[in-house]
Parts: sequence; structure tokens; C-alpha cells
Amino acid sequence: MKADQFAKNVLSLDGQIRFAGVMEKSGHLHAGSWRNETEEFLKGRNPEISLAQSAYVVDLRKMFSAELGNLKAVNYIYEKVKLLSLPVKEHILVLSTDVEAESDALTEKILKYVSTVEQELSLYPPSNVVNEEKREALRNLNDSGIAEDLIAEQLDLDVNTVKVLIAELKH
Repeated sequence: MKADQFAKNVLSLDGQIRFAGVMEKSGHLHAGSWRNETEEFLKGRNPEISLAQSAYVVDLRKMFSAELGNLKAVNYIYEKVKLLSLPVKEHILVLSTDVEAESDALTEKILKYVSTVEQELSLYPPSNVVNEEKREALRNLNDSGIAEDLIAEQLDLDVNTVKVLIAELKH
């Protein structure tokens, strides 16, 4: 199952989910689905900033997994909305919910769903989410012998996404 279908399926799990999206550890959102008639509270660049911060926080919190167990979710509670970030494979599932949503119960429902579909999940973005300019930069960096992790850092992409794109370039 691709990321866009996964996001739609998660959105359909509960009527209090306003938005479900899949992003890379870099904070790049590459699939997402809004519930109809949902007001977007963040405007301009603020959604991008929020996603980047969420990705950073999830990555930081994972460092305590040895002592605390695997990270299930990070929950932000605002007056108007709740934001949840759940690590799924090498990606992050991000959610916006109504403020009345029971975060713990919703997290468990989503994790249960994820466990039933995890084997069929292919969350890497399709190559068409990378514009031609970034694709050309990736091709040039790769042809220059630059390491994949450095390419990922330079282009603000997940290293596994870079590997998938490089494999596509070779075909």
C-alpha cells in the first residue's frame, strides 16, 4: 500500500481525525489527506515549520527507546486542535484531530491498524514528488560519487528515499 492510500485509510479510522499525512524524517510531507470541510489553522509556511519540528522531536525522543521502550507517539495539545506524530517504519504519520479526541485511545486504534498493514506498506514517495530540478541535482551529486547520506542531507530528503530515486535513475 502506498503512502497516499495509507493516509486516507488512517483518516477513515475515526471521524475526529481532521488530517492524516506521511512524512519523511526530514519533515518533508509527501502524502496527506484532509477531511472535507476542515478548517486549516496554520497558514503560509507554518505547516512546513510545524512538520519539520515534529519530525525533529520524534527523532530526538527515539534516543530514549533503550530505557523507555519504543516510542509510540508524540502528542501536542492546543486549544483548537491536537497534533499527533507516530513513527511508522522509517517515516512519521502525522495527524491533526479535534481537540475532544481521546489521544491515547486513538493512538492505540491507529497502531493496531498499522500492525495489520505494516507488511504491505510502501511509504516512500513516488518519484514524481521530487521536482525535476531536485532530480537533476540528485543525479549530478550521485554521478560525482557523493555518498547517499550526504545527498539526502543536501537535498533535504530521507536517505532511503534517495536510494529509491537513485535506483529509478539507473533504469
